[in-house]
Amino acid sequence: MPGAEAIAAFYREDLKHFDPYIAQRAVHRAYFRKKMQEIKKLASPSTLLDIGCAMGILLEEAKRAGVNAFGVDISRDAVTFCRRKGLTASQTYPKRRFDVVTAFEVIEHERDPVGFMRRVYKLLNKGGVVVLTTPDHSGIWQKLMGRHWVSYQHPEHVTFWENESLRYLLTKSGFSNITVRRDSPRPFPLSFLFTRAADYFPWAAWILKPIGRVLARRRIVNPINPWDDLLVVGKK
Repeated sequence: MPGAEAIAAFYREDLKHFDPYIAQRAVHRAYFRKKMQEIKKLASPSTLLDIGCAMGILLEEAKRAGVNAFGVDISRDAVTFCRRKGLTASQTYPKRRFDVVTAFEVIEHERDPVGFMRRVYKLLNKGGVVVLTTPDHSGIWQKLMGRHWVSYQHPEHVTFWENESLRYLLTKSGFSNITVRRDSPRPFPLSFLFTRAADYFPWAAWILKPIGRVLARRRIVNPINPWDDLLVVGKK
């Protein structure tokens, strides 16, 4: 398992690892707009904290929905990017509480997941809701790909989760009314699947990248969900 400093160094000042995220920002915007609609049905929040806010797309959608949103990210470049767009973001946790705390694709990066979730619990108002997502370690893609599963290709992924372990984690951290379900897919272009696969499997890049370029011109939406995430909700 990488050390805490190694993980922090990976994110601290390097915007390059956000390049695929930025390239598909329209896809992520549509996804987070839908998530905000779901969150408003869950909690009717006036305040929201997004942990791992990255480029601030969820913060923008929260603002658009009339929610006062604050972002936290370990990456200084990500925080600077958000602030330049007029969003409220910091590398440190705020000293206040929120109606909703979100952590999309974050828990798998945490070396101390129980400590992380207990901090989330303290950041919530009474009756507040946590919403998080993470790759499903018991999902179909892990079973099909085995050791080549995409989530294994990220050295910064240090923990892996499935339905029961997520329920145990939230229960141990003080949450109740816990639900775990398959998350809705992000409608990526089919070309994205091939270009990303070329990054993970460079030995096959010679064929994957040309296929990706051809598909990009045709703008075909990927009919499958390569994300294969679980969405978890818990209440304080």
